[in-house]
Amino acid sequence: MKQILRLLKIEWNKIYNYKTARIFIIIYFALLASMGYLVTVIKPSVDNMSLDLARFGAYLFPYVWQNITYFADFGSIFLGVIIITNITNEYTYRTMKQNLIDGLTKKEFLLSKLLVSLIFSLLSTIIVFFACLGLGLVYTQNPSSIFKGVTFVLGYFLKVSVFFSFCTLLAFWIRRSGFALMLVILWRLGEVIILGIEQISSRSSFHLSNLLPGNASATLLPFPGIKLQNFMRGGTVFSLSDFHAEYCIAAIVYIVIFIVLSYQLLKKRDL
Repeated sequence: MKQILRLLKIEWNKIYNYKTARIFIIIYFALLASMGYLVTVIKPSVDNMSLDLARFGAYLFPYVWQNITYFADFGSIFLGVIIITNITNEYTYRTMKQNLIDGLTKKEFLLSKLLVSLIFSLLSTIIVFFACLGLGLVYTQNPSSIFKGVTFVLGYFLKVSVFFSFCTLLAFWIRRSGFALMLVILWRLGEVIILGIEQISSRSSFHLSNLLPGNASATLLPFPGIKLQNFMRGGTVFSLSDFHAEYCIAAIVYIVIFIVLSYQLLKKRDL
């Protein structure tokens, strides 16, 4: 525990003294914490008609678990930028070399970065959980199915963890924040394009590209299901999608792979 606290203290000092990272983190968690309020006041307009998501049942149990986690995931790019920048700055300003000279091992250095990513993932998940719970309790008159669909919160945690570990790997590999971030975006677009091509060319419900890291983790948070016929009958327009628990294993495997590859890069490369 003392070692973990020591590593966290080192990382905290680096992040706190980097003004841009500090601002990004404050903005991200402030927006995430206020999400329960923001989603109720932001009403998108289509053809001059305001869309009230609450009226369509977006915040009712159990649909709120999937709806909020799906859209909250888009904000993880903010923390991805911080994770990449925090690592690439070590090479730019040679602070990693100084840390190793001061007695930090390469394994401890990597662990310090992973601990930051884990804390980001846990804090994000906790905030999203309470945002979903609060919205559901406010808008659901009879919350009998309060925890049905809560597994999407687990999906959210695993999805952002895969993304953060992937950012960590690319940061150690590329060592330039701009190029690493660009590769993250291009990689994800590439996976989506490959999946789209497979879906067009094959009628099968399973595609090999679903096993790629971005697609596999995205399967844990599918786009919220919509059934207009339910709304016409006086119900909610949303429907709860199936939670593909088997992709939890794929997400965990990718997290382990990215961590191992990051360590191998760090161990073999000259500083």
